[in-house]
Amino acid sequence: MAGSWELEDFLPFSPRAYWRLFALANEAAWPAQPFLIAGGTLLVLFLLTGRRPSPRWLGPALGAAWLWAGWQFVALRYGALNWAAPTLAWGFYVEGALLAVLGLAGRPVFAGRGRGARAGTGLLAAAMLAWPILAFVDGRPWREAEVFAVAPDPTAAATLALLAVAARGRWTALLCVVPALWLALSALTLFAMGVWQGWAVLAALLAGLAACAARRP
Repeated sequence: MAGSWELEDFLPFSPRAYWRLFALANEAAWPAQPFLIAGGTLLVLFLLTGRRPSPRWLGPALGAAWLWAGWQFVALRYGALNWAAPTLAWGFYVEGALLAVLGLAGRPVFAGRGRGARAGTGLLAAAMLAWPILAFVDGRPWREAEVFAVAPDPTAAATLALLAVAARGRWTALLCVVPALWLALSALTLFAMGVWQGWAVLAALLAGLAACAARRP
C-alpha cells in the first residue's frame, strides 16, 4: 500500500551484506575459532561436573571477548553498514571492562547450583557449540559462522548463561543489562531483514533472562 512502512525500510543494508561481516570478522580472528570452541566445550563440561569456575580467570576472559567483539565486529565491521554501531560498541567496552575488573576482584561467585544454573549451562552449550552451526542450517558457508568472542550474539548469550550460573547480586544484575539489550536489538535487526535467525536470538534472550531470574541468592 502506498505510503506504508515495513520494518526493513529502516535498514540501510541487506542480509547478504550483513552476513558478509561475519566472514570478515572470522578472517581477522583466524585461527582462534577452533580454540574458542574447544574452550567453550571444556567450560560446559566443567559446569556439568559441578565445579565452580574462578571469576579471577573467567571474568577477564569474558571481558576480553566483549572488547574484541565490540571493536573488531561492532565498531569496525558493523560500523561500515550502520552509523550507530561505533556508539553501540561502547556498551561492549563497558561490559568488557566491568567483567574483567570484577572478575579480578573475585566477583561474581559462580555457584553452579539450582534451576538457573542448569538452564544457564544449557544456554552456554547452545551459545558455544550450537550457534556456529546456524550458518550451515541457513545454507551459508562456514566462513560466516558466528563464534563466541568473534560475533556479538553468541558472546552476549554466553555471558547471560554464565551470569545465570552466578550467585544473585547487584553486580550480576548490572552485568545482565548490556547482553540483554544487545540481544534484543539484534533480534529486531534480524526480524527487520526477514531472516529466521531472529527467533534464535529472541529465544536466547528469553532463556537467558529466565535463567538469571531463577538463579540462587
